[in-house]
Amino acid sequence: MNHAEGFFHYLPISDTDMRLGFYVTGGGWGVVAPGSEYPPQQHPGVYQFSWAAGRELPEFQVQFISEGRGEFESTPTGRVSIEPNTLFILFPGVWHRYRPVRSVGWTERWISIHGEFMHRLVESGSISPASALIRLNSHQREPLLETFDRLLDRIHHDPTRHTPAVCANSLELLTFALELLPKKDEKIAHARSGKVGPVVDPIVNRALDIIWTRSDRPLSVNQLVAALPTTRRTIERKFMTALGHTVLDEINHCRLLRAKRLLTETNLSIKSVAYLAGFGGQERFRRLMIAEEGCPPGAYRDRNRSGTPAKS
Repeated sequence: MNHAEGFFHYLPISDTDMRLGFYVTGGGWGVVAPGSEYPPQQHPGVYQFSWAAGRELPEFQVQFISEGRGEFESTPTGRVSIEPNTLFILFPGVWHRYRPVRSVGWTERWISIHGEFMHRLVESGSISPASALIRLNSHQREPLLETFDRLLDRIHHDPTRHTPAVCANSLELLTFALELLPKKDEKIAHARSGKVGPVVDPIVNRALDIIWTRSDRPLSVNQLVAALPTTRRTIERKFMTALGHTVLDEINHCRLLRAKRLLTETNLSIKSVAYLAGFGGQERFRRLMIAEEGCPPGAYRDRNRSGTPAKS
């Protein structure tokens, strides 16, 4: 990136953009010289703030300080120092403030993003205001800068349009942030048992990979065991310890989740959904749907989507 004076843009967002579930509302970069006032009084009122008052945003922001030093404060984190190569995420409705050390200044890059996808990340525990700051090492800095600058160049080149490429670049940047965040919530939860806990057993993890990758094809518990360096008794014991349910429960759970997505997202017939999800026939699929959801597949589709009724 070679824009000597820096820039920022706020993008026009349409109803269609918002319905996608993830969209970019703006982005920019700039160099805050030592002794400069901060923040600069140029942004729209909803984004403007003072150190004394702080602010709450209506959306998410990803900020990266590549050079310089400063401080950040939010209700969940308290006041923390910002060193070079600090990435932080701002959350809607969460009070915060930040500024460079006046005698030092800093270089900042930022994007504003929003949509249902971001709120789902919060609900799942993937991102949290309490762990919103990440300090990158030298190996992490360069690929993040390259991704950030590619995105900001795209925004700067065409600031009057919200393009799919801008969304794609922003998701790439978000991926960097998610990979760098502390892994405090890497857990598997099963809806029926409610058991939650970290899965550290390599055999259980290998079994889960096989189930979620191959259960759309015929896959019995004995076939699964044959692909693993273990016995059926041992793997059943390991599953109960790690997940609180049996291997067959996991296979059925995987197939039901796949079937429910097909029911709500496609117009495939019930018969096709059953086979594509990995069930041997419609009757077994119907019995498990009633046990799990209290209704047969067709009624589940009608209940969870509007559109073409299920084909028989």
